[in-house]
Amino acid sequence: MRSRLTVPAVFVALAAAFPLACSGTERDPVAGTGGTRAVTPGPGGQDPIGQDPGFVEGSRPDAGPQEEEACAPDPGRFDAPGNVCDDDQDGTVDNAAEVCDSALAVDANAEAFAKALGLCHKVTGPSDPKWGVVSATYTKGYNQSAGPAAGQHGILTAFGSAVAPREGDAFGVLSTGWARAYDGESGTPTFKKGGGMQGLQLLGGKVPPGYPKSSPGCPAIPLAMDIAVVKLEIKTPKNAQGFQFDFDFYSGEWPEYVCSPYNDGFIAYLKSKAFNNGAPENISFDAKGSPVSVNNAFFDRCTPNAQTGCSGGGAQQTAACAGGEGELVGTGFEARGQYCGGSSTVGGGATGWLTSQAPVQGGETITLEFYIWDSGDARYNSSVLLDNFRWVPKPVTVTTTRPPPK
Repeated sequence: MRSRLTVPAVFVALAAAFPLACSGTERDPVAGTGGTRAVTPGPGGQDPIGQDPGFVEGSRPDAGPQEEEACAPDPGRFDAPGNVCDDDQDGTVDNAAEVCDSALAVDANAEAFAKALGLCHKVTGPSDPKWGVVSATYTKGYNQSAGPAAGQHGILTAFGSAVAPREGDAFGVLSTGWARAYDGESGTPTFKKGGGMQGLQLLGGKVPPGYPKSSPGCPAIPLAMDIAVVKLEIKTPKNAQGFQFDFDFYSGEWPEYVCSPYNDGFIAYLKSKAFNNGAPENISFDAKGSPVSVNNAFFDRCTPNAQTGCSGGGAQQTAACAGGEGELVGTGFEARGQYCGGSSTVGGGATGWLTSQAPVQGGETITLEFYIWDSGDARYNSSVLLDNFRWVPKPVTVTTTRPPPK
């Protein structure tokens, strides 16, 4: 069993107040009645943990405008693909997709990170007649100005031997450890290791109100540590009614700490006039409202039929892992061993690429913050890959789905 050296005394008392058993029917972490959201979850079945159910989150009532606008060229618009219109008034109808992430340094600043996501345009502020990134910063938590450890953010052109960018030549990475393939500046250490990237954190860091949030049926999570954030302020195009982005979450907590107080989390925290009555909230979750962690129903890149939860305090479960192990090779999340008895399994797993989308109001300035954090302590790290940000000219609802492979 792993030694938790950095958990403060206050956590011991808190943990005692919350049962560590995971309740549920057919699946362990995402079944049950615990955990609530301000949104109505969409349809979903009682699929085994790790199986990709094709979950789609239900719609919100604030889904934005209901009609796609007619062609009206304007420098404040983006060039919507395939509509035979010079939307952005640059003299070209239906521009080719813009690529701006070639030859970016692995440790480049947050503006370069935005380019790695696919956000190529920059503006001077909300009053600029065009659209684009107003500001981009790395922080170490909610309402914080200081940045995380330098190694916690990175720009990569591949992750292991099987995972490539979804658009362009690179993608951004945030991590509770090193935002690289393997958990270190050099060598090949796995993400199943100890040590905090941000030093001693007795009281934990700051995440948005209501977080960290456990999955339904799993123990409460009292602390967040080693928080890494990229905060983007973006002026939206006049003809945008929504946006989409792709992400791929990895965690070294799998398999032994599934459904435990140590499950690291990822959220995409959006503030827009078209969403949630203007109040900021997470837009990336499965059909049961589970935040992104090893307990999320999309977490299926792992060893099929492996036992999980053997060190988390609850009953062991069997993971379906329909996506298999192939995308973990060379990432630092493969780490083979006999973690919960039986045959050898990988010591980590992932969701594979997923797509989240949400509505926006054309011409407004939104704030989009990507968070990742260690839960409970600063050990056993997790990473998230971010890529393929794009605008949508039609009405959208808040969903997270698995896109077709590229």
